[in-house]
Amino acid sequence: MFESDRKLESSVDERSDTSSIGGAGATDSSSGVAELKKVVSYMKAHWPSKVKKEWQVAVEEYPAILEKVVSEFSAGATFNRRLIRVAGISGSGKTTQILPAVEAYSAARELKPVLVAARRFVKYHPHYAEIMDYYGEADVRKMTDEFATIMLFLCMSELVKMGCDIVLDVTLLDPEMEGILLKMLKNGKYEMMLLMVAVSPAVTEKFLAGRAWRHTAETEAEFVRATSKALKFYAEVMPEERVVIWSVYDLLPVYDGKMAGCLETFEEYSMRTDMPSPDDNERREAKIKYLARH
Repeated sequence: MFESDRKLESSVDERSDTSSIGGAGATDSSSGVAELKKVVSYMKAHWPSKVKKEWQVAVEEYPAILEKVVSEFSAGATFNRRLIRVAGISGSGKTTQILPAVEAYSAARELKPVLVAARRFVKYHPHYAEIMDYYGEADVRKMTDEFATIMLFLCMSELVKMGCDIVLDVTLLDPEMEGILLKMLKNGKYEMMLLMVAVSPAVTEKFLAGRAWRHTAETEAEFVRATSKALKFYAEVMPEERVVIWSVYDLLPVYDGKMAGCLETFEEYSMRTDMPSPDDNERREAKIKYLARH
């Protein structure tokens, strides 16, 4: 049993609903448990479970699921304590544009990182088959979002302890949550690089017709707000770390440098509302070539 499994069970607030979780991957200190409970509360507030109550994951189910996921995810991984963070609002190209470039970057450096992304945890939901049958394939991501985001963080905590190389594909969160993640990475002596596409929600809207449940004016405004605050936070606490920012208009990055100087560029391209050319393939190939060499 993982150390985090024991803490997962022991740190549940007795006054809370049985689906409340805290303390996975935490240190033995009460502050560590409290921090991780904050993270889970944040996930539950932003991505609340929408499935029937009998299909919601109980706290005692997480340890076995976590052990299985970590075992499967870490198989074949390299262990250099490198984290590549792929961030950006929904529809910005994290999966279709940046991840192929990350694969090229990793191959050129003989890295085999573990991809940690919410979508990878959906099939591990203990009631996945029932949810798929009842709600249909189009809604399975929406209905498992709370479980997937909680599992993402719990899995991260275990992989960091192991020293796995990691690609973390998740939008930037509020500074309080990013601070907890950063503390975890610093304790694990990780090197971090941030990759993202800066784009306005007005531009990404057309790419998200199939994900209307996630994309609304309110949610995308929240993502932009949280991203700006997170970048300011990182500029203050880790100003020397590398960040590469692309726009949807250019083949080469619009910024490749230290965290301390990236915010102005991010905000500039996040406010542009003119539509880019439709050649996503050309932009993707340019990213692949750039990261393979830089």
